[in-house]
Amino acid sequence: MVSKPKPPSYSRPPVREAIIDIQIEPLPIEILPNLEKCGVQLKSRYPKIKSRYQDKIQMEFSDTNFVSKKDRIQFGYIFQSSDEKMWVQMRLDGFTFNLLKPDPHAPWPGWPYLKSEAKRAWEKFVKATGILEIKRLGVRYINQIVISGEDKIELEDYLTEPPRIPAGLPKDLQHFFSRIEVVNPNPRAVVIITQAPAPQPYQNQTTFTLDIDVVREQRISLKSFNLWKALDRFRDLKNSVFEASVKPKTKQLFGPGGVIK
Repeated sequence: MVSKPKPPSYSRPPVREAIIDIQIEPLPIEILPNLEKCGVQLKSRYPKIKSRYQDKIQMEFSDTNFVSKKDRIQFGYIFQSSDEKMWVQMRLDGFTFNLLKPDPHAPWPGWPYLKSEAKRAWEKFVKATGILEIKRLGVRYINQIVISGEDKIELEDYLTEPPRIPAGLPKDLQHFFSRIEVVNPNPRAVVIITQAPAPQPYQNQTTFTLDIDVVREQRISLKSFNLWKALDRFRDLKNSVFEASVKPKTKQLFGPGGVIK
């Protein structure tokens, strides 16, 4: 995938949620109190705190039967802003920052804001855990594209590579789901592109999802790696994929043309 010159930003970008995700080797449960202290440090911006749990199933076999035991084990915390549009997830297996925009017509604060909020919380996570390396890095943008005033649309009018109905079959498409994974050489990453109807159409209007996830799975030492520069490049790659995925008719929905901030 070849990077293109950066056009001006859209005035009404279709982002529903943007995510920075960093995964690590699981830490011992004794680290949990340190993560809880991070919540205290972030409380002025993220006052809502929730515990995260995972289910652990143990199965014991004997000659005659087996017994299954299910335990809920805490493995992290979620710290949320007052309006629940920003989430900081600190877990024993990694860190995730979520920035949500449920209303497609609402303003979008942009990548610099998203990155600065995530970086501030990430630095506290690193200090609390003492981690030295990561094993997976990703930037994901979930876009909801709302088509107003049309009960039925033709996907090929809006997407450059929509799912297609084979010739000879009825053209009344009821549902679709498309997912492809592309290996990108520079920056080295896998791009996962998903197209599907939105799980919850916006105000009963035709709404579909364009989900772009740029990830790299690799053990990387934090001492020799510029994590935030890599994330910048992942975000630029995501923008190139978005531009290549939608047609001019779609771009007109977002205001004056350009990449998503």
